[in-house]
Amino acid sequence: MGQPQSKPSKPWFIQPGDHIYCQRKGGLYYHHGIYMGDDMVIHLQGKAKKLEPLPECRKCKDKRVQNGEIAKVCIDCFLRGEKPRIYDYGVNFLEFLARKGGTCCQRDSKPPREVIRIATYLLELNRFGPYGMLTNNCEHFAVFCKTGSAASYQIECMTRGLVAGLAGRLAAVAVGVSKRVRKT
Repeated sequence: MGQPQSKPSKPWFIQPGDHIYCQRKGGLYYHHGIYMGDDMVIHLQGKAKKLEPLPECRKCKDKRVQNGEIAKVCIDCFLRGEKPRIYDYGVNFLEFLARKGGTCCQRDSKPPREVIRIATYLLELNRFGPYGMLTNNCEHFAVFCKTGSAASYQIECMTRGLVAGLAGRLAAVAVGVSKRVRKT
């Protein structure tokens, strides 16, 4: 398939220990997980998913594991027909700002074996805490496995966008009020 443009030294195919993600709801947000090898992915899912029985899958068979809100499923069940993408680590500040939130991180990644060990440990002991869209989601889980520190850059970008939009609207209202005050 070739090499990605921004990281010529990184292979474009998925390797064990990679943080992968895919689109959900037509690109509204990304879903994240850790690729374990053997076509399996460990990811954090919300309570609604935890309560639903996992659909039958010939590929997962007896390799599928679910412990609380953390699950190990085959890559096909994880992707749900979407294209897999590799989350980049160690990107420079300008690239981080230029890219869409939830696709990269400035922090360096742990070695693949350690990432796999951490994801497996969290799955086996159900030790990542309850899912929370804003505070403990699938990106927090995957970034934690890769760096040892949880973060969700797609949530940070959405929050910054909302705050900037609100600030802009408040400024426009303030300008409008001051113009009306001057006229009277």
